[in-house]
Amino acid sequence: MEKEKEEKQSMFEIDHLMIEVDNPADVANQVAERLGLPLAWPLVEKDEYISVGVNFGDINLEFINFKVRFGIQGTAFEGFSGIAFKVDDSLEQSIEKLNISELKHRIGETTPAYTTIPIEEDLIFPTFFLVKYHFETSGWTNRLKKEFSDYRGGKFHIGPFKSLSINYDIPDHLANQFPIYSGNKNQLIFESRTGKSTVISDLIDHLEIVIS
Repeated sequence: MEKEKEEKQSMFEIDHLMIEVDNPADVANQVAERLGLPLAWPLVEKDEYISVGVNFGDINLEFINFKVRFGIQGTAFEGFSGIAFKVDDSLEQSIEKLNISELKHRIGETTPAYTTIPIEEDLIFPTFFLVKYHFETSGWTNRLKKEFSDYRGGKFHIGPFKSLSINYDIPDHLANQFPIYSGNKNQLIFESRTGKSTVISDLIDHLEIVIS
């Protein structure tokens, strides 16, 4: 298990993690059932992708099958492949922040509901990307918090999100802006509500879940 991380002060916060799978509905339901967690959203079918979300409390895990990945057709990966970061500012203000920080970026996809902006795709994997929602999210966020609370952290008593490490050497100009750590494995860490430590390494491809 990775040693305790000091909290980073970063420009952007994690919104959700992206897990690429062949059948999002089946895999998301298996994960939700094994961990005793609610769905964040039910099956969504678009021309570009199929997606289901699982509610992990502070963040969501999105299980997705792409037909068009961030505007590029025929690109797909397996397992944990992306990290979405929240955008609270306007899209223009967020792009300006990226420009000031000299972070290479592009518009991935624009829909009535959201816009995505992949960042430094040639330098980092999993893919870092911003997501700007074009609707008021407070009602949805409050519903997710209540549902997660009702489930009491699921079968493994998942508490608040602590940290995310990826098995990749993160360039300094990215590490300074995003709350992600480099490690010897991809590891998603939560506090335990009971103090009991659990490591789940056989549930999601290329991502270990730690509750401690």
